[in-house]
Amino acid sequence: MRETIVGVATPPGDGALGVLRLSGAGALSAAGGFISPGGLEPRRATKVLANSAGESIDECVAVYFPAAGSPTGEDLVEICCHGSPYIVERLVSAALNCGARQAMPGEFTERAFLNGKMDLAQAEAVCDLIAARTQESHKAALSQLAGGLSKEIARLREAILELLVRIEANLDHPEEDIPSMSAEEFAKSCARCAEGISRLASTHQRGRLVHGGAKIAIVGRPNAGKSSLLNALLGRDRAIVCPEPGTTRDTLEEPADLKGLRAVLIDTAGLRDDAHDAAEKIGIERAERALEAADFALLVIDGSREVSDEDRRLHDRIVRRGRGLLSVLSKSDLGSRGGDFPQDSIRVSSISGEGLELLTAKIKHALGAKEAREPILVTSVRHHQALLRARSEIEEAANTAAESRWEDRAASRLRQSLRALDEITGPAAGDEVLAQIFSKFCVGK
Repeated sequence: MRETIVGVATPPGDGALGVLRLSGAGALSAAGGFISPGGLEPRRATKVLANSAGESIDECVAVYFPAAGSPTGEDLVEICCHGSPYIVERLVSAALNCGARQAMPGEFTERAFLNGKMDLAQAEAVCDLIAARTQESHKAALSQLAGGLSKEIARLREAILELLVRIEANLDHPEEDIPSMSAEEFAKSCARCAEGISRLASTHQRGRLVHGGAKIAIVGRPNAGKSSLLNALLGRDRAIVCPEPGTTRDTLEEPADLKGLRAVLIDTAGLRDDAHDAAEKIGIERAERALEAADFALLVIDGSREVSDEDRRLHDRIVRRGRGLLSVLSKSDLGSRGGDFPQDSIRVSSISGEGLELLTAKIKHALGAKEAREPILVTSVRHHQALLRARSEIEEAANTAAESRWEDRAASRLRQSLRALDEITGPAAGDEVLAQIFSKFCVGK
């Protein structure tokens, strides 16, 4: 924290602009060693000339942010140059020669956290915001960065802390005229706290899909139109499509944005009992594994033909596995002879686009990605696990109320519950947790 660090804040490669950041008590001094003029006015963009060993490097724009108002909580200088990788590399070398050291991944955001500019949940949201690929993931990351999750954690924490204070006040000062809490009242209060934690934890299912994307397996019999549907949902030709059955021999995974829902679409080999050769058999095995690992399945049935008993058996088998499922009657442009099975099936044409918008809306609805849902989502596995631990400790605290002299044990459980919540926002997060979180960041962030 005493050292001045330097890092590149823009992606590698050619670009119109490159941005270099220096942070630390010596940031202004280090920057002044290779740019002129070096006396930068706070928060004012200044045109400067960068040089090294008397040789000009580039004309740049530099901005100095004093510690009190900087993003990292310490003196920060941002230098904007032309986006040549050579120029950027020369500027980094010049900063290193002037006393800075190379920043570690995520070190700028880590310093912002350690200097109290944001809590740990907000710091993690920075990484999520950079990685956002859809409207839903962007909204979730922006809400967390603005402190939405942190405020909810603080509200839950306050209710638990109030319980703990009442119990410890009676334990530490029994002679004082403090209203005691009965075991029954304590158990009911614990139940309310646990319910609040459960409500927040329950958003993780949707939050996980928003953050990481839903794995959607496209399955069905050979030549049902699976690869064509994949291409139609992607809006481009990604999978090979041929009239002969059995074209797809392996799984093909492609990221997709389904009207704001982040997803990974998995095209699979046609499922049937009588594989014609060894390659098709392996393809079917991989299709089965993809179906098992998926969050959701699209069963594609050739809607231009009568629905077969094999289609029905495949439908029932997926349902018995407990996998979320939508049935898609494909090739609607060739006529419709699919009958009424399954009743909730959607007719689509990968050629004309008929039914694709409805199918996307049905997928989003089935996966819980509907409008006007919870404004706060738990997108992190780490946060979800911490919430589950906090709830478990609250429930254990409530169980102690059935015992004699329960207050000491109950207070201990409440403190553990608070610690679990504090792991989310940072006060109780250990060094290993911090190292793991910030190692996922890019160097300049």
